Amino acid sequence: MMGFANCRGFGGGFMGSGFWFYGIIILLVALVVLYLLNNNRSHSKTSALEILDQEYAKGNVSDDDYRKRKENLLK
Repeated sequence: MMGFANCRGFGGGFMGSGFWFYGIIILLVALVVLYLLNNNRSHSKTSALEILDQEYAKGNVSDDDYRKRKENLLK
């Protein structure tokens, strides 16, 4: 009777198919995390500009102050 000792599945040893399969999975997860972090940074700059535009439209920010803040955000 054959037990689990001979069943390799995705294992196949250190350099077997399991190594490559799990390596690709880890790489894909890392790429998704990096994409989400990068996407979040660009969105936060847009949000800051939108808030500044809204405050300017309400009249809470002067013309000169608006120009200076917008220039700083776009750097």
